[in-house]
Amino acid sequence: MPTYQSWFRPWLDDPGPWAVWQLTPDEETAAAVMLRAAAGSACARLRADYGRQANVFGGNDLVTQLATTACAGDRLFRIAQAVAAVDYYRARVTARRPEPGGDTNPVNRVCWSRLHPFLMARLTQCLQTNAVQSLVCCAISSRVADKWMPAAEMSRQLEHELVDSGLFSSVEVSLDLRLPVPGGRIWLAAETEKTVAAIRKSLARRQPVLVEILRDPATSPAAAQIVVVYRLEEPADNKAMLTYYDPALAAAPGSLRIAKTDHGFVFHDMPGQVAPDSEAPESEDQAAAQGLHLLAVPPAPPPLFGARRWLRWCLPWGLCWYLKRRWLVWCHRKREQAVSGLPSGGPP
Repeated sequence: MPTYQSWFRPWLDDPGPWAVWQLTPDEETAAAVMLRAAAGSACARLRADYGRQANVFGGNDLVTQLATTACAGDRLFRIAQAVAAVDYYRARVTARRPEPGGDTNPVNRVCWSRLHPFLMARLTQCLQTNAVQSLVCCAISSRVADKWMPAAEMSRQLEHELVDSGLFSSVEVSLDLRLPVPGGRIWLAAETEKTVAAIRKSLARRQPVLVEILRDPATSPAAAQIVVVYRLEEPADNKAMLTYYDPALAAAPGSLRIAKTDHGFVFHDMPGQVAPDSEAPESEDQAAAQGLHLLAVPPAPPPLFGARRWLRWCLPWGLCWYLKRRWLVWCHRKREQAVSGLPSGGPP
């Protein structure tokens, strides 16, 4: 069974329960403006690909509705956490976690004064880069027919025109149309397959991947489930299992089984394994997964703290992080077995 994975682990890379996240009125306005701008671009893309069919079942209307939905601060914070966790992993730095005492601790307030602008900048960049495609995914998967060209109607119209011409006594028209861009489940299956291929390629280089799990098409990009996929297992039976970090689960990994069928993909959420040193996350009711969409967020250096901030060029911090990370992953190999079917020797 091929297994592709990075050294990312939720119990090592989760930034922790920073409970002081609040959007200022200016930040809320900026997020709303970005989503409205993304709606215009998404509608234009739908019209370019599907013409009038883009709104036969309300595709453009859905995009406008999602883009004008109020942004929830906690959902936006989760997106920022997921992006920041990948940034810290790429920089080979352990994410800064809050000290006891919450925002009453002066150390936490100092750290948060540097973390908050970074998280907001990464959230902004994530929305600017991916909101259009997220809106397009929702509209195509739920508001465009699989075979959106009306072949039967076109055939009947051609038959009537040929009969009316008087040139033929009997007419039978059969059309075999090749869709320039598929819709519905066919499009979503192709998007999911492309995402799985990108995950496989990235994990082969030990790099985790930011992925949006498409569930309810009525979910705004500002409330989407953005996760960090760090392991992909592929048995030889058209099935696979993704293991991911979701900030809503804190240090507990999430798992998603994928089965490829003749009609697309079937998803099944697996029960998460809670880390022994963390509290059980609050359960959330969520719709079944329908597809996967790859997120593109350019890398950015995260803020550093402690000795590494001032001595970043004096010591081989990256090498120390790498050696420690391999040791920690090996020490927790039993936990790895609980999450997936890895051999007892740990990752290769």
